[in-house]
Amino acid sequence: MFKLLFVSAALAAMTPVASAASNNSSPAELLVSDAASQISHAERERIADSVLEHMDVNAIARFTLGRHGRAMSETDKARFASAFENFLRRQIEMNASEFIGVQIKVTKTVERNARDAVVTTQVEGNGSPITLRWRVIERGGKWSVVDLEFAGLWLAIEQRAQVSAILDRPGVDIEDVIATFG
Repeated sequence: MFKLLFVSAALAAMTPVASAASNNSSPAELLVSDAASQISHAERERIADSVLEHMDVNAIARFTLGRHGRAMSETDKARFASAFENFLRRQIEMNASEFIGVQIKVTKTVERNARDAVVTTQVEGNGSPITLRWRVIERGGKWSVVDLEFAGLWLAIEQRAQVSAILDRPGVDIEDVIATFG
């Protein structure tokens, strides 16, 4: 399934060894470099925890629900966020070993505003270099990853399309989505 391949590749690419950040690095660049370094030094069974620690999974889950989330109870939203986090965890755990030992370096940062940036990185080490872009946002004084782009596809946007496709079918509800991700 293309969706699983994309999610796996994007999330597993978050397991690199970071290049040293320069003193002129923005908070967004520092987050990406620090996340990559922490993840690369994590024990195999803790890699998923290290990745998810740097992501705002609740924000991604809310975005993923899109317009359908407006009509859902807070309980259903929380249940979906939990299923979504478990889905991400499984994808990371299944694929993280393929990316251990790669190098990552920040190549460009586009600050969309003072609290929103896209950090472009080059990942090298296992085959051809890949470009991975990280969307990072600051909320409440904390920077976190809210999306990843690999091969022209954004993780959260792709997942939103998948969820919408499920929920747009007649007779389908959040239980079906949770079952898909759970």
